[in-house]
Amino acid sequence: MAYQFQNKSKFALQTFNNVHVHNQLKQEAFRLSDGIRVMPGVPVHNLGVWKEWLGSIRMENLEVANLVLFVEEPSDNPEIFDDVYERLGDDLGRLFHLMHLRSGIEYHGADLLLGSSEQSTPKIWRMSRQPTFFPSKGCRRAPVTKEWLEDAITLCAGVITLETNKAERVIRGLDTLLKGLKEKAGQNRLHQFVRSLEALILPDEGKTTKQFTHRCQTFARADHDTQSLLQEAFKMRSATEHLHPWDNAVQHYLVEQREAVCWQRTRQIEHLACDAYSRVLRNAALRKHFVTDDAIANFWKKLSDSERRSLWGDPLDITLGPLVQERVTL
Repeated sequence: MAYQFQNKSKFALQTFNNVHVHNQLKQEAFRLSDGIRVMPGVPVHNLGVWKEWLGSIRMENLEVANLVLFVEEPSDNPEIFDDVYERLGDDLGRLFHLMHLRSGIEYHGADLLLGSSEQSTPKIWRMSRQPTFFPSKGCRRAPVTKEWLEDAITLCAGVITLETNKAERVIRGLDTLLKGLKEKAGQNRLHQFVRSLEALILPDEGKTTKQFTHRCQTFARADHDTQSLLQEAFKMRSATEHLHPWDNAVQHYLVEQREAVCWQRTRQIEHLACDAYSRVLRNAALRKHFVTDDAIANFWKKLSDSERRSLWGDPLDITLGPLVQERVTL
């Protein structure tokens, strides 16, 4: 698709290659609430004009990009690579990362491009590959929608607020969650997901197992099945921490089910962690309870279970996450 670049500007492009998108994103370009343009392709008539800067392999990536996020702003000095470029790139990079707090996004690579326009002719200064995020085994893919993108914008605003308020523990916890989403091995994924939840519950030394199980039932529907699930997940996290096999905690299941159960727990804890951080980022009234370690401690120690659950809202029922077993063909 074509786009009329400004006479003098700096811009950033976030591309997704062969991403699964809803039909609404396959048609015309549109703007999100913060001004970001969403496009069904790279906005130039002839990509060959960029070949001298990018090379043939990178050009092939752009040719299959079917979701593009684009920001542009006027500049008196478009040829100078400065902090404006870094800001535009950081903004789209943050959005790219936080889109992954919803499960099911599927694509074949993503790139971030920074460029400038003079006399409405775009030039690329930098193209970098975005990190790879992996789905948990058994995860069902879902199409990216406009609502998904708008929600990611809301999450970005929450992160900026936390960074402004220097909410270091929650920021580190979010970084840990995102690191887990980039892990391919299930054992490493679950380990990081549990650790990210520990950042939110601030357990007392020597009471981590008990408090993880109890406090996470503010985030998840509280019942015996949820408690058992959380206990197993924490035991799997501890096994990983001490370099033991992750299925040590699920030995009471049938041998042929244990791997599937481990992945089921991984998906369930991933869902819980992503939902918990998304709520903190979206909800300003809730977020204030997680800005400092003292605020987090007061949330858990000075409020009753019912007061916390009222603030948190409807809990997530992670027990609904199904067991997915591969069929064996004889």
